[in-house]
Amino acid sequence: MKEHEFAKGMGLGVLAGAALGAAIAPRKKTPMRKAAGKAMKTVGQVMENLSDDMGF
Repeated sequence: MKEHEFAKGMGLGVLAGAALGAAIAPRKKTPMRKAAGKAMKTVGQVMENLSDDMGF
């Protein structure tokens, strides 16, 4: 059960960090929607890898 709490905490931390980074990052020519899509894809891959490593 504690492993699930760890994964939830890691996921929330990654999402919060990505949101904070997007909020304070300088504006670039890359559209925000495209950047957000890439970030969410990366977060999904990280969570999937973490889940696989932890045996869920």
